[in-house]
Amino acid sequence: MYWIIAAIILFVAEMFLGSFYLLVVSASLLSAGLAAWLFDTGTTANILIASVSSVIGIVLVRRWQKNRPKNTVDQDGNDLDIGQTVVLEQALPSGLWQVRYRGSLWQAEVDGSAAAGASALIRSKHGNILRVSVVPSVH
Repeated sequence: MYWIIAAIILFVAEMFLGSFYLLVVSASLLSAGLAAWLFDTGTTANILIASVSSVIGIVLVRRWQKNRPKNTVDQDGNDLDIGQTVVLEQALPSGLWQVRYRGSLWQAEVDGSAAAGASALIRSKHGNILRVSVVPSVH
């Protein structure tokens, strides 16, 4: 029963951290707990089951992370936000800008100097932060 309780605790911790490693260890502890409950295995066997399944799971997660693309921007250039125009609303204390895009407020990283009310083009995205370039105003 202790194995399953520990698995549940690690599973809840994983929900806050999101690293996948605690999820693997939680599943390993759960498998040891199920083995103890179903087959009445001893402590040594449970430790061995949890250890082996943890190592296998961690290797699989590492392999999956290695093969996953690192950049959040669409690799094929099919991101429909790239090239769209945003309006700079105000500079934020963090050095980012608050911009209006698609009817809502976003945060943006601006190339060079900018002024409120200026238009900018979206060059790329990093997570939920837009990377923009100011459009020169035509007089």
